[in-house]
Amino acid sequence: MTGRDGGLRGGRRTPKGTGDHDDEHPADPAAVDLFGLGSAAVIWSLGIFALAYVVVAVGAGWEIRSWVSWVGAAAGLAAFGVAAAFVVGGRGARTPAPVAVAVTGLVVGALALSLWSLPVETYRTLQTSPPVSALTVVATMLALHRRPVFAWVGAVCASVVAGVWGVAQGFGYPAGAEITFFCFPVLVMATLFVLMAPPMEVRIRALREREIAQAQTEAAARAGAAERHDQLRRLDRGARPILQRMVDRHAFGPDEVIDARLTEAQLRDGIRARAWESEEVRSAAWQARRRGVTVLLLDDGALDARGDTETARRLRRLLVAELRAARDGQITARVLPPGREVIASVVVNSSTGVSRTECRFDGAVCVFPGTLS
Repeated sequence: MTGRDGGLRGGRRTPKGTGDHDDEHPADPAAVDLFGLGSAAVIWSLGIFALAYVVVAVGAGWEIRSWVSWVGAAAGLAAFGVAAAFVVGGRGARTPAPVAVAVTGLVVGALALSLWSLPVETYRTLQTSPPVSALTVVATMLALHRRPVFAWVGAVCASVVAGVWGVAQGFGYPAGAEITFFCFPVLVMATLFVLMAPPMEVRIRALREREIAQAQTEAAARAGAAERHDQLRRLDRGARPILQRMVDRHAFGPDEVIDARLTEAQLRDGIRARAWESEEVRSAAWQARRRGVTVLLLDDGALDARGDTETARRLRRLLVAELRAARDGQITARVLPPGREVIASVVVNSSTGVSRTECRFDGAVCVFPGTLS
């Protein structure tokens, strides 16, 4: 046995994704992000909010002269920005648990840093609005990213931190915790949206799958109609002149009989051997049959199941080479059924000997001379 790699290297199989939904693995890319938290509109909105944060913070703290306070406020804003980036940059519709833990810690720490950076002597209630608003925005996004428990834990911890800050500043615990209370109604709405999201996601995914199936059905129908049109066109072009001569009671000569038989064989090839269908194969088979070579082309569907057009083109080139080289005998080219190691075979039985050429699933081409078994 001799082996050769005829350049038939194509259609290499790629392992399918596992589709794991665990928190330690990337989220399912097919998951539906109902709220579009990774969209450009959300990112632009966060940028505008950050600008408003700075304007309000500077305006409300215009009388602050301590650079330590301004550094602390800036560090708090940076921590809020990092937390928002973690949520928005997360892949899929659900934030991984480790990222959710980090975001929760960041927002609580950022609020504490921002509050303790405010000096008592120049404190105004408006100065707490930007950090608490940032806490609300990030917690809401975290809840909408399917992590409402972490969002609520962060909000409750932030209220405790604000209460302790109120005690430390002499305002009292209720007065300190009160500044974070408007965060909770927003979280209630976000949690309700999250509870409604799974049924909506199932419906959206079902509609998407139905749309894809319909598109595939329509594409298959169009392809079938195009194939029937091509076959009818070839039938009309090849058989109509012969049939017209028969109707006209034309006396066929030997060459015309041969051409009629070659036309019939070519039409049969187009019906039972679609995988071999090409202008080069038709021409080479016509010339080989005219030289007296018996050509049998068969297609049992392996290439259709594989969907590898490059392998099909190379197989046709191999068959054309055998057809052009044949001077007598028989050539049988067959595309095998799906699920076998061998995709196609070309058997040549001539006066010079017998050979079988096989194309395997991995793209390798093997030639077995002198045997039909």
